[in-house]
Amino acid sequence: MDRASPELVTAYGENSPFAEAYRVLQFKLFPRNGARLRSLGVTGVAPNHGSTTTAANLGLIVAESGIRVILVDADLHKPSLHRHFELSNDVGLSTVLRGEISLDRALQGVKEPSTLQVLAAGPAVSNPAALLQSEVIGTIFDSLRESSHILIVDMPSVGAVAYTSFLASFLDGLLLVVRAGTSPVSADRIVKDRLQGVNVIGMVLNQVPVNGSEISSHRHYARSGG
Repeated sequence: MDRASPELVTAYGENSPFAEAYRVLQFKLFPRNGARLRSLGVTGVAPNHGSTTTAANLGLIVAESGIRVILVDADLHKPSLHRHFELSNDVGLSTVLRGEISLDRALQGVKEPSTLQVLAAGPAVSNPAALLQSEVIGTIFDSLRESSHILIVDMPSVGAVAYTSFLASFLDGLLLVVRAGTSPVSADRIVKDRLQGVNVIGMVLNQVPVNGSEISSHRHYARSGG
């Protein structure tokens, strides 16, 4: 994996404000002394709100603390999670659902951190809903939970794809990613209309402008220790 990929927080250094923001999110979602969240879905309220980048970075930061993490790309329309880690998309969730490959063989390891594995989406399919049968996807998620400490599932935008709420119903919680500048009314409407019965545990405000002086100040603080 190319750790300098511009979509990943490590491209900006481990002491960057971007990495620190994901560590804060990690401790909010997965506190060491609190209710244990074993599986989490991540979705945007609309396309291009950054849910895939959020899922990738959260999985990376959690895994770097020594926790076994499995990241799943469940966007069977437009797979992209594999690109963040420079992995193949020849096999993945779609080929497992078709019965073409076993789940164990479809998982791909990441060189660093070694505690992170990725299940790519696999080749895009024209009608994902036809593949997503409850007994099958439920069994897949159960197996992935047993093989990891934390399962993080990147999902297509809940505002654009109907099956996102179906997938979320198999997980402990759902994290919504909202691009800065989005109307709060729009986000609230999505939750009420599309996510009834889903455990929405919080929202992440994404693509907030950060200027260079803020990054420089944070780096100075991290080096000086105060």
